[in-house]
Amino acid sequence: MADNDNKPTSKPIVHIVPAILTGAAALIAALTTVYVNVRGDKSPHAAPATMTVASPPRTAAPAVVTLHLRVDRIAVLHDGSIGTTDWRFAVTADGQPLFVFAQDALDETGGRNVALPTDAAGDIQVADGKPVKISIDGWRGSRLRLTQGEPDVQGGGMLSVAGSSAIKVQAEKPEAGAFVLYFSAIRADDERGD
Repeated sequence: MADNDNKPTSKPIVHIVPAILTGAAALIAALTTVYVNVRGDKSPHAAPATMTVASPPRTAAPAVVTLHLRVDRIAVLHDGSIGTTDWRFAVTADGQPLFVFAQDALDETGGRNVALPTDAAGDIQVADGKPVKISIDGWRGSRLRLTQGEPDVQGGGMLSVAGSSAIKVQAEKPEAGAFVLYFSAIRADDERGD
């Protein structure tokens, strides 16, 4: 019998290296957890180091900008009566009342069919890059009308965040009143020169 037959067979050390590395990693993780829990500089409401909570990625809220919206001019297609007619218009932006203005003596006669309103402007806050839905109601002026009632003309359209737009406003029968209101929208910070 040979001497080597009685000796137990020895395996190379390479076989136990993965187990040693795994144990070392577990020991490092445990020591790190103990260190984080024992040190006194963490906030009282902080979660233990062994708990990791994945928070969903945050999306930035769109920036809000202030727009100065103004009616630059009114093109009168039909003033709604013989001679000149007084009108009052109410403008809403995204369903919110924005401003009301009166425009006296509108006339559809060529050469006099463009009016330049003076007090037809207001500010609105909108998400940057989001178009604004503009709605316009108009009432023909009358000394006999005691209550406001339903609008005589209506119209609406979309306005880009900064720019201009033409919105048609008319009665069911255009000869009872039809106009094109030309709007401009300027960012408030652009007006100040920021």
